Amino acid sequence: MSPELKRAIIRSNSDYFSWAIEQQEAYRVNIPAIDRFEIDKYLLKDLFRIDVANSEEVDEVWRELDEQQAARINSVLLPIMGIGEDLFFLNEYLGKSKTILGFETLYDYDIDDFEYQESTRANDDSGYVRQPYRGSLYLSWARLLIDGKFSYATLSMVAGYIYSQLEDFGSNLIDRLIPHEYVPGKNHGKPESNGYLMDFKVNAGGLEPQLEELRERYYHYTVKSYQRILREFDNRTEIYVHILDESDKNEPHHHFLFSNKEALKSIRFRSFLRDCRALSRTNRSVLEERLEEEKKRLSEYLNTQYQDIKDNFDPNIIKFKKKRKIIVKKDSGLDQWFD
Repeated sequence: MSPELKRAIIRSNSDYFSWAIEQQEAYRVNIPAIDRFEIDKYLLKDLFRIDVANSEEVDEVWRELDEQQAARINSVLLPIMGIGEDLFFLNEYLGKSKTILGFETLYDYDIDDFEYQESTRANDDSGYVRQPYRGSLYLSWARLLIDGKFSYATLSMVAGYIYSQLEDFGSNLIDRLIPHEYVPGKNHGKPESNGYLMDFKVNAGGLEPQLEELRERYYHYTVKSYQRILREFDNRTEIYVHILDESDKNEPHHHFLFSNKEALKSIRFRSFLRDCRALSRTNRSVLEERLEEEKKRLSEYLNTQYQDIKDNFDPNIIKFKKKRKIIVKKDSGLDQWFD
């Protein structure tokens, strides 16, 4: 624990260091808002010479920190937020009245979150068909110590990682097939409901209907592909973890990939890194080959669909779609979109 954090804790809650470890952890996973503000206030002053008077000003300062500053303060804060050997902190919503201490393993958390998401989808759409659980971690955020050094982390199933890479690859390919850009619409920035309307329109040089059709086909393809890949890895008996070092000069970052739901059962939050390393597979040739295979399949599909749209699609046929209104709240940190 850094001297700065120790001073901040003493100023906000002088009893903390007299508590048993169990009481300290229970406090860390559910810090009272007033204590968290005091800790942030003292740290911002100590680390960056920034004065804040309330939580709104804290939020504003956080939004303006650069990557190095954010990594520094997140590193200092980790001992008052994380649990276990690695001070593991899961930066995700856990549900009302729940904390990470209520989940022993990554599997326990993931299946609980999966059931919540599936129930929400079923409640929102009476025709929704619930999916079987095959592991659902997808770009979940975390922070921890790796060999004593702070690092951000992303947690994904192997199938989810492949899907995320295909999303980027497919979006870039579509942009090459039908070049386009987003431009502000006539209502962009219009004040509404204590915020601003977000109204961006796509400009594809007159090929907007073709672009929308290609994107829709692409979306349906990727959803089916994701389920296909999930099923495949769920049916395999191999249990392993890939640990990808994706750090750059400003931000330490590691991506943890889990082969299937059985792998999640072996990863305890209190010994996260040790358990991941016990299942670590350093040879990534199979992963890389599979990703290239899926990219090739997607490329062939999009090129075929693009040619079919050019030859057969009628842009004058308009599909009915529900209009959505996106409102960005004032002081949300996204104000630069309306400059």
